[in-house]
Amino acid sequence: MSGAAHYPGSRADVRPVADAAGLPAAGWDGLLGAEDFFQTSRWLAVQERNSGTTMDFLVQHREEKPVAALVTAWADDSVPWLLARPDAMLSRALEDGGPPEAAAVLAEVAQGDPASLLPSLVCGGRHLGRTRTLAGPDALPADVETLVVRAEQLASERGAASVCFPHVDVRDAELVDLLRARGYRSHLAAHYAWLPIPPGGWDQFLAEMSKHRRRRVRLERRALAEAKVEVHLEPLTKALAPRLGELDCNLLRKYGNPASPEHSAGLLSWISEVMGDDAMVSVARKDGAVIGFGMVLRSRARGEEQWFGHRAGFDYDAQGKLPLYYDVLYYRVLEAAAREGVSVLHAGIGSVEAKLARGCLASEEHSFLLRLPRTGSGKETTTR
Repeated sequence: MSGAAHYPGSRADVRPVADAAGLPAAGWDGLLGAEDFFQTSRWLAVQERNSGTTMDFLVQHREEKPVAALVTAWADDSVPWLLARPDAMLSRALEDGGPPEAAAVLAEVAQGDPASLLPSLVCGGRHLGRTRTLAGPDALPADVETLVVRAEQLASERGAASVCFPHVDVRDAELVDLLRARGYRSHLAAHYAWLPIPPGGWDQFLAEMSKHRRRRVRLERRALAEAKVEVHLEPLTKALAPRLGELDCNLLRKYGNPASPEHSAGLLSWISEVMGDDAMVSVARKDGAVIGFGMVLRSRARGEEQWFGHRAGFDYDAQGKLPLYYDVLYYRVLEAAAREGVSVLHAGIGSVEAKLARGCLASEEHSFLLRLPRTGSGKETTTR
């Protein structure tokens, strides 16, 4: 199958964009939906600097107009983003037995060894939720397929062992059907949670909780007040970056990810520069010292504003048994979101049962994998 779709009486082709800086001029942001924040040109500029690998940006044109797009990233065993690396995702899915489809993927795609999936071309973004192609209002199913085909060709040319869409949401039914039709196999990757902001804000949110949950939330907040912990939502600034970098590093290391305070601080400083007022932090302070934070990113697209929780970190010694997590990452952010007319707060993956108990909705996400014949060098490690 060719890498460009053809339509009677029209011209259609896939055009690469050299780097994230060129995406606005290529019409990339006009293809975004409200839930595609992590594929905005500004955020991809952050990822490009932080990815440690090659990223490619493909735009499908029809009649000289951009109608769909796809971002890819090269993943080998040197990249540290394990939560979107296919070998690490499959290994995690296999822990404690795992879902039966993971065992099938291990046997049929990974040939018995998750490491054999590398190097891999990771498609649709390496963020932890709704990795997919971008499709503007004029996109046709054939446009999306064209991009997937071109990505497969790109992976094959570079000697990849596999192509991976790491976090495909079951709500993206057309993409799911397309990938299955092209021979991809999948396993459960995560559950993704989001909270529609109630019109009545915090009071309505609390009123709709069970009596038990309401009481628990009030006790948690009382404990923080008695410990003289204050939590406020404020802009992310370069001045905050060194301390937040330390806390970010604490959380990453807690869950086995490689991290350094200096790298985290540098990334946070860069995010503040690129994102401006659209990067906020919910900061917990005790006796004036920052002991916890959660980052919140603002998305505006197609007339709607949604907020995304992203990074977090805590001073675990200072925190002790204080119930900081949900107050920092959830309750204070929800209050502010309701005041500003935000429609949805995205809570992301992990701790799904606790998020469901706090009013979230959730959907399954699957890692889709296609095995490729090894024809190239497999040494695509260029960093941009």
